[in-house]
Amino acid sequence: MRQNISGALRRTLLLKVISKPQPTREDVETVIELTSSRVAETLQAQSMTLYLVEGDAIAFKYVYYSPTLWEDEPERQHEFDEKRQTLLNMRLPKGTGIVGRVIDTGEPFIFSRELDGDNFHSMTRQTGFEIHSMLTVPLRGSDGRCIGAIQVLNKEPSADDDIFTEDDLDVVEEVAEYSTPLLQRMLDPNFQIDDHETAKFVSRFTDNPLITREDQLTIDEKLIEVVGEAIVRRTHILPYKRLSPSSVAVLMTNPLDYPSRESFHTSTDLFVEEVAVAPMSLIDDLLRRFTGGGAAPGEEPSVDTSAMDEDMAEIADVIGMEYGEVHVDTSSDDDTDEDSAPIIQLANRIIEDAYISGASDIHVEPQEDGVSVRYRVDGICSQKLHLPKKVAGALVARIKVMSELDIAEKRLPQDGRIVFKRFTKKNIDIDLRVAVGPMNFGEKVVMRILDKTKSALPITKLGFSEENLESYRECIVQPYGMILHCGPTGSGKSMTLFSALREVASPEINIQTAEDPIEYTIPGINQMQMHKHIGLTFARALRCYLRMDPDIILVGEIRDQETAEISVEAALTGHLLLSTLHTNDAPSTIARFTDMGIEPFMISASMLVVCAQRLMRRVCTKCRIEYEPEGNEAEIIAKALDGWHGPIHKHKEGGCPVCGGKGMKGRIGIHELMRNNDELTRAINRGADTAELKRIAMATGMKTLHQDSMLKVREGTSTVIEALSTVPPDLVGTTPKDPVSDPVLDELATAIQA
Repeated sequence: MRQNISGALRRTLLLKVISKPQPTREDVETVIELTSSRVAETLQAQSMTLYLVEGDAIAFKYVYYSPTLWEDEPERQHEFDEKRQTLLNMRLPKGTGIVGRVIDTGEPFIFSRELDGDNFHSMTRQTGFEIHSMLTVPLRGSDGRCIGAIQVLNKEPSADDDIFTEDDLDVVEEVAEYSTPLLQRMLDPNFQIDDHETAKFVSRFTDNPLITREDQLTIDEKLIEVVGEAIVRRTHILPYKRLSPSSVAVLMTNPLDYPSRESFHTSTDLFVEEVAVAPMSLIDDLLRRFTGGGAAPGEEPSVDTSAMDEDMAEIADVIGMEYGEVHVDTSSDDDTDEDSAPIIQLANRIIEDAYISGASDIHVEPQEDGVSVRYRVDGICSQKLHLPKKVAGALVARIKVMSELDIAEKRLPQDGRIVFKRFTKKNIDIDLRVAVGPMNFGEKVVMRILDKTKSALPITKLGFSEENLESYRECIVQPYGMILHCGPTGSGKSMTLFSALREVASPEINIQTAEDPIEYTIPGINQMQMHKHIGLTFARALRCYLRMDPDIILVGEIRDQETAEISVEAALTGHLLLSTLHTNDAPSTIARFTDMGIEPFMISASMLVVCAQRLMRRVCTKCRIEYEPEGNEAEIIAKALDGWHGPIHKHKEGGCPVCGGKGMKGRIGIHELMRNNDELTRAINRGADTAELKRIAMATGMKTLHQDSMLKVREGTSTVIEALSTVPPDLVGTTPKDPVSDPVLDELATAIQA
């Protein structure tokens, strides 16, 4: 029992203190309270006091009395509460009494009245009850200095022993050993626990084995190479032994970091079965040895992405120094060669850091005073680095070389692709879609990261409401027709289409895709990469596919009349065609096709469903808080959800460590599903405008993007502010067949008619 209670205390202290990046002074009281009450319970003591040295005095920092002291006399509880308060206001001069002696000598002290005699009348008066036995243990820091003491008094009458024993002393000394550094860390802002000491405490708290040297392990070098540096750096989990085809033994600095364990499993499909605790410096040394990555010798080991920023800044400084040493040809626009080692390293580190940060896009932007590097994470751009202006030419040239673009052409936009595996020895299998364009201060580069290790998500994970999911599933199993997805770049159109293909794919069905670029690879599907420079366009690929006995055809994007005509033709001749289009909402897709020269009757005959979509940020599930909306918020929600009222969620101000203080983490799709029906067909055929089509679609069951976003708010997935910033409220009413009436205009119309 004692061991279990002690283990529970260790784990609780770890969660309260070690796992917090910056513990506050308020946490001191929590640690003291946990330590005091749990020690008293463990030793079955009637009282427990924790003393701390404050200047030249000893303070009563916490006093605990067992409820058994007033069990038979409830009126005495108030007496002990007053006694506790009196003691907490007291200060003893250093060196006073038994506590002073223990703090001065650093040696524990055990007293029993039946063995040592009755010498403590003053303590009996001070505590309010008779002292039978006592155990006092110093709080000794790693520097040997005592910062206080723990003192327990009297065994409970129900305890097996009447006096404190050497076993009891061992328990209190253990608690004192791992409590002291934590108290020091919070009381003294300058106090630091080195990573070896931290690992020792974490190991003891979590009952996991401690590894401090490489010779304590037998390391599977191939396993580390396969997992790769990027995943180890992102999760701070180093696998060192394979236990089964799907499980590994790993080193971690904090075994209770379950989000990192889940991230490791998601990235590698390997379960963390055994965990040993190791200092971060050891993990970094092993990573550097077996992958060539990690911090350089003599540098502090990194535990967050800020170290990556520092590394890149250092590379920029190296480049700056080399410019000072190399002869510069002033007639050239470039300050250095794109093949110089620092530039190669800088370009690679920018891409690696963006991948580790979970970015979808990298923006390299020339400014008047330098080069700005920004990442788009969860749909939001944020600046990561500012480089010297003289780096711009060489960095853009290096990216062009990697993309196989013309480095001499600086006046026209260019598009390319980087297969990053060709430029790094690290296990990062990504491609980047590159766009370069001339700006007023130089060429800007945007790189879209395409992670080839990711596959399309199941269709149930994309954010479809139950109603929309059922309707969409009915459409994707139709034998022929056209399914279109519309929305801006980065709204998840390709992911949704490939999730649909993944659901219907089978050996009995021939699926052909034409893509630019190929973003997801699905077994059993025939995929073709477009190459415009040799004439391989979507239209040409479609003509080819119509002669290859397809059941389902996916066209990456319909962007011209020829592709639109062939797509409609394919949908009308017994094929299921899926594609994307750039329009704001589902009804405006009809106008877009009409603008391309497609006859309305062909559009209505071929169209199965149009799905408009956006990606909306999720509220962090760890720091979200519930509240009742008022005023405009309540009105907006009620209008979108047919009068619904109830509690919704928002994130706590300042966020939490899980979401990096942003309050939002991850994204979810919102959808507007316009499914074809008789009313829509008639409206399209007679050339109805977009507003009328939208009214008809809403009257026949379509939920708009705004309504679907409000459903996510009601479910607690996102917030009102995020929903409104993603899609505005609908301008078209939900009772579309009746025109919006204005009393003044109605009265005027009546007068005119009269």
